[in-house]
Amino acid sequence: MMELGHINYKVIDRTEYAINKRILNDVFETDLVLTTPQMRDIISDFQRNKIGKIRRNKRKVIVGDTFRWPHHTVPYFLKETNREWRRTILDGMSKWERETCIRFKERTDEKDYVYIFRGAGCYSSVGRIGGKQYTSIGYGCESGGIVAHELGHALGFWHEQSRPDRDIYININEEHIFPGTKGNFEKRNDIAAIDVPYDFGSVMHYGPQAFTNDYHYVTIETKDHRFQHTIGQRNDLSFIDIKEANQMYCSDKCKMKLNCLNGGYEDPRNCAICKCPTGSAGIRCESIPRSTMGCGGELLAGDKWLTLKNSIVGSCFWRITAPYGKVHLEVLDATYVCDSSCADNYLEIKRGAILEQTGFRQCCNAVPGDIISVTNQIYIISVALKAPANFTLRYIQDTTSNPLPKAPPAQWKGYGGITGLIGAENGIDNTWERVILKELPRT
Repeated sequence: MMELGHINYKVIDRTEYAINKRILNDVFETDLVLTTPQMRDIISDFQRNKIGKIRRNKRKVIVGDTFRWPHHTVPYFLKETNREWRRTILDGMSKWERETCIRFKERTDEKDYVYIFRGAGCYSSVGRIGGKQYTSIGYGCESGGIVAHELGHALGFWHEQSRPDRDIYININEEHIFPGTKGNFEKRNDIAAIDVPYDFGSVMHYGPQAFTNDYHYVTIETKDHRFQHTIGQRNDLSFIDIKEANQMYCSDKCKMKLNCLNGGYEDPRNCAICKCPTGSAGIRCESIPRSTMGCGGELLAGDKWLTLKNSIVGSCFWRITAPYGKVHLEVLDATYVCDSSCADNYLEIKRGAILEQTGFRQCCNAVPGDIISVTNQIYIISVALKAPANFTLRYIQDTTSNPLPKAPPAQWKGYGGITGLIGAENGIDNTWERVILKELPRT
């Protein structure tokens, strides 16, 4: 049996932890510079957790207005003159500005502002701490995603895995944490109590090997293994990152409530429409987004296995609906560029219950297994910036409470970082399909 946390693939860490190793003794949780009161609160949290007194809040942002920026505006000053560096900072800012009412403005005479400079690594304060506060975007940190992560801290975000309810979703493998650094995995209790799902795809989530003492092991293991390649991305903000920022800074923008579907909410930049989770679209989030030409669409699951194949590079969205019961789906093969956090090229599956949450992402040698929808719908998302972007899956309507017959055994094999599923298919005579149909009631 494989030892807990052991992995047989190479992790490419694109988070700030990989860059900040030489300054880990000077920052908290890889990239935080805390005030004395914040440190006292953390010590208090640790003592509470030790004796089991935990406040069950389910969010990753600071409590109250004290540490928030007034008028949803963050004054800043850029220390460096290098054009590429400045362009990267502005790219990170635009990720927040495009999706929220938050605005970053160059400082004039504001007393409280963010001083952004090229220091020894990537780090920031949490929230508005008063006066001149430092955010470092050093060498190696020059990506829009890392900048967005550090600015997220400045806006008031803690790390996602600091949520008090995180133990429901992830395991912390303490035996593989570098000695003296376990404090970086403590849960925070000073977090606002607005219920949102745990977000494996948050730009604020640690990568799988944060503070590891052996790169053959992960320190963060998702309890549902299908989310393992979802954590640690530093490409863009997730839907929940954006939703929390809008709740924190923009909740007064829309006076009229809309009947938004699928976890959507009123868009503070245009209150007449809903802001929709990834995979849904429309004025009320009732439809799916437009796909790259040649892929995507609405599909219907019936009482026979149907196959969906794709090889198109781009962004493709499907919604599979079962008229009765649920959707049973099997991924037969998936060949994408392998990346430990499946950020640029991946197949993502959402089972239909909580569309806000980033779904199962697959691009390496993770085995998704059989997937049964929670509702009568499953959402399929294929994102690829470069080839290959190939997958084959099949789906059928599940109208019985009994498990469907198991598919023929399949074996996962990796080929130089690209993984495909090698296994049995229906066969030309549809023998296996007839076995399935014999077990299904007539609808």
